[in-house]
Amino acid sequence: MNGKRLDELERVIVLYQDMLFRFAFFRTGSRADAEDIVQEVFLKMFDSGRDLSHVCNLKSYLYRCVANACADWRKGRCDVGGLPADRAAEEETDGAWKEEYERIDRLLAGIPCEQAEVIRMRCIDGLGFGEIADMLGIPLPTAKSRFRYGIEKLRTVKK
Repeated sequence: MNGKRLDELERVIVLYQDMLFRFAFFRTGSRADAEDIVQEVFLKMFDSGRDLSHVCNLKSYLYRCVANACADWRKGRCDVGGLPADRAAEEETDGAWKEEYERIDRLLAGIPCEQAEVIRMRCIDGLGFGEIADMLGIPLPTAKSRFRYGIEKLRTVKK
């Protein structure tokens, strides 16, 4: 990897690593798995040797890559009922993160998945409705209505 590519990698990591981690964490519930997913996305992106200057919206591109990696992670888990044994002890030390994830996940489990995903992207990830619509491949009004209807349903859910 030449110096220019390394500089580009460093810039992208500094700008997006924390928000991508948060995005992955609230989809996996595991700090270690979220870190692995984000790291793997960065590695794949830069190992490919592709020039990123053609990417119109790098932030949306990275979010989509992480979303796909999280979906692959969910499909590939061998122990659907819990964390793999080597990760369980590590997760115990990160109780506050896990507790917050579980609280939010419980609330969002009571509404349709499409609405929950838009709420996560807007409230947790801090994305605008335009970015959400672009990443999910839906019209802007649909993203806004999924958010509004999801929030209305959350207001009626017992805590």
